[in-house]
Amino acid sequence: MRVYSFNDFKYICYVEGKERGVKRLLNNIATEKEIKKHLKVSDIHAIYDFYTTEYTKKKP
Repeated sequence: MRVYSFNDFKYICYVEGKERGVKRLLNNIATEKEIKKHLKVSDIHAIYDFYTTEYTKKKP
């Protein structure tokens, strides 16, 4: 799995819709509960910050 840039992240969320895009991008690194919590956040930048911090934690 690769790390997406912020522009890639925004584009995926735009094309697939925010809910489907976030679920797709956070599927391997976050639990369903965390994903639902972050879907309530309207700021895509906050979701991207969570994505980058969790990805670096999960990366071997």
